[in-house]
Amino acid sequence: MISIGKLGAGQENYYLEKVAEGTEDYYSGEGEAQGQWMGDAAEELGLSGEIDPKQLTAMLTGHNPATGEPLGLRAVGGRGPVPGFDLTFSAPKSVSLTWALGGPEVAGRVAEAHGKAVQAALSYMQREACWTRRGAGGSEFVNGNGYLAAAYLHRSSRNGDPQLHTHVLVANATKGPDDKWSRLYHPAIYEHAKTASYLYEAHLRHELSRSLGVEWQEVRKGIAEVEGFRDEWLKTFSTRRAEILEAAGPDVSARARQIATLTTRHVKEREATPETLRERWQTRAAEIGLHREAIAATLGKEVQLAAKLTLAQLDRQVTAHASHFDRREAVQAVVDLFPNGALAQEVEAVADAFLASDAVVRVTESAKGERFTTKRIWELEHKALESAQQMATEPRGVAGDLIAARVIQARPTLKPDQREMVRRLLAGREGIVVVIGEAGTGKSFATVALPKVGRRLGTSCGSQRRPGGRQTC
Repeated sequence: MISIGKLGAGQENYYLEKVAEGTEDYYSGEGEAQGQWMGDAAEELGLSGEIDPKQLTAMLTGHNPATGEPLGLRAVGGRGPVPGFDLTFSAPKSVSLTWALGGPEVAGRVAEAHGKAVQAALSYMQREACWTRRGAGGSEFVNGNGYLAAAYLHRSSRNGDPQLHTHVLVANATKGPDDKWSRLYHPAIYEHAKTASYLYEAHLRHELSRSLGVEWQEVRKGIAEVEGFRDEWLKTFSTRRAEILEAAGPDVSARARQIATLTTRHVKEREATPETLRERWQTRAAEIGLHREAIAATLGKEVQLAAKLTLAQLDRQVTAHASHFDRREAVQAVVDLFPNGALAQEVEAVADAFLASDAVVRVTESAKGERFTTKRIWELEHKALESAQQMATEPRGVAGDLIAARVIQARPTLKPDQREMVRRLLAGREGIVVVIGEAGTGKSFATVALPKVGRRLGTSCGSQRRPGGRQTC
């Protein structure tokens, strides 16, 4: 998955110490990996390989890391500049445990797969979420030349659990078609992060299925754990997550979890040596039966890689929760149909082929992109509209005031507006009546007696939530 942190002005030293130097992270006797340059803008500047701390400072303070010269950046919209963004790519817990406890060869393949997945997801972000602005008031959106980014691979969580993740620090800077550097239009980063996260997970699953013969559990919101890993194993090595959930409480928003993450954050253990952490992981794993042999049993399967999807499968998946969608949601739907993963570029190709097929209808086009529905949904909605128009013009039988009075009498607790609604539904001659009200105002309570009468009249009642918390009945 991907999480995004916005760097505040003056936080350069924090990221140099906590992220870039990686002083608290260890892996099986080896020191933390050096940061590596990433992104098309970095490549254009001739930056590659390991990062010098002075170069990172230059990048986060609006200077060319290669020369030290200012990039000529300025604030957009009258606000102070944000130095950059921390895009953190984290592997599922079972993948981190496979890496930490599966032995050197397995660890190497997991780390390689993770690196390829990060690169694939970042490539998507550069194509879809690297924008800057030109013109009066920044009214014109233009493509940037890619990200100027620094990647740092870390191997443990703040609580010292195995957690393979990469911090990709993206400078708030890109070069436009006019060869001038300016700030990123950063809302696009947030708008595309979820889809990039899906692509990271799909690419990671594909690489591990191919190189280690790993099978996967059910894909949920783009993420899946390795088949064969027990929940007990995952929970034992997810102490940081448990800490956050305990502080935030059940069924809370993402914002509440973010606040809980910050309020429960504490300093990582600096005294632990690589050997100490390795021994600690192995001891805890042995206590719950997670031996190297148990991990080996999850490997070497004959895995079927990405199979060809049918238009019917894609139709059902992409419209499972909404009648219309955009390209991002189509990509996410494709990912969920590949339990053993697929290369990110293959996922996008399948989604694009689906959107270009006769099974899909474009319904809107705006500055934010196109929205689509499927031909099946389009025809269903048109049939529903035709039926509604026909019902609206045909005279209907009515139950009459007498039956309405009896229904109201049977429910003496009805409020005045609820009684009026019952009268309108039973005594009116409209073929269709729409009732709109705030959630919890008693629409369902007032109409619970109507279906019995409605069966004789050919009417029905249902409920659907509308934007803003209002409902139609």
